[in-house]
Amino acid sequence: MKDTVTILCSGFGLGFYVPGLLIELRLKALGIQAEAEVFETLMTDGKKKQTDDSRKAYRESFAVALTSQKIPGDIRNSLDMTAVETMFARWRSEGRRHFIVLSGHWVHVMDMYRETAAQPISVDLLYIDADLSPSWKNLRKLNPGYADGYHEVNLYDRGKREVRCSISAGALEPLPAHTRNGRLVVHGGGWGIGTFRQKFNELESAGYQLDIAAYSVGEISDETAGRHYYMNDPEWRTWRRDEEGKYTFPPFSRVRQSATNSFPPCRHYHEGMFGVIRQAAAVISKPGGGALIDSLASGTPLVLLEPFGPHEKINSDLWEALGFGIRYEQWQQTGFDSEELRRLSGNIIAAREGYPDYAASYAERLYTAEGRRD
Repeated sequence: MKDTVTILCSGFGLGFYVPGLLIELRLKALGIQAEAEVFETLMTDGKKKQTDDSRKAYRESFAVALTSQKIPGDIRNSLDMTAVETMFARWRSEGRRHFIVLSGHWVHVMDMYRETAAQPISVDLLYIDADLSPSWKNLRKLNPGYADGYHEVNLYDRGKREVRCSISAGALEPLPAHTRNGRLVVHGGGWGIGTFRQKFNELESAGYQLDIAAYSVGEISDETAGRHYYMNDPEWRTWRRDEEGKYTFPPFSRVRQSATNSFPPCRHYHEGMFGVIRQAAAVISKPGGGALIDSLASGTPLVLLEPFGPHEKINSDLWEALGFGIRYEQWQQTGFDSEELRRLSGNIIAAREGYPDYAASYAERLYTAEGRRD
């Protein structure tokens, strides 16, 4: 198929950005032209700065982050309409008509484009959490019928507690539990929020070595024998393209307090934190949508920390019900049993092959709709 599929991501969290890039790569591997777009490129510079300021505030206070979800807002007030019209003109000139939407923010834009497009458009609304995340909930408050005319796709069925489809993270297969390094990855998602920093000492006292996600140089302490720090380039932003005009995975490196740290480009997903996760015994994290995708793709179980809002609470319930994760307090009651982690990893690896790949299913739908393979 010669038409370009446009994947509409958001940089408000890496869980709404990285899956879009993974889908883009998978579609290209299947012979379909695809291109990602990031919502923040349509925002004014002032609103982008507010996003950066919010990231810092949420990192410093999980309570502030949780409260922010309860404050209603209309993202349309952040749009630079000149940038929107420029993008629309390009889409119309290229005949763009196939879209995959990962954030509710984009639906406002899709509604505007649908009114002016030269031909009917086909739009997947792809939900990467088991329940609506804040961008979708805010959209629903403003427009209860927002999905009319669009195709809704859920990665998970919260009622049946099932995985409906997965997002491929590349060709590397999960490692069997007995071949892993036994370390624990501890992180707070793309923005570094949550209660994960409070767990370091207790986990090390239980005998585990840690691979810790840092989000600023100030978080890197002198490393103990078993503590490693990793960090995405703090100057990198989701809405900036590289010199080739492409959106990228964040530049990534292991970092040290007493070193001049550099962040080489991350051209493949496994060159970043996912590669560390793939070798670990478990991930200690809040249950964000990105964490679930990484867990399923790598066969690495989640030890579930306090969720970031109601949608992550439902993510947590799902992963626990599937036998892919365990709540931190429950694992603590087992004495932080490593055999429990191996059991959970085995559950994921045994189940994951039964889940259809979203990008492959999407490609098949496209080919069927076109009635041919170009």
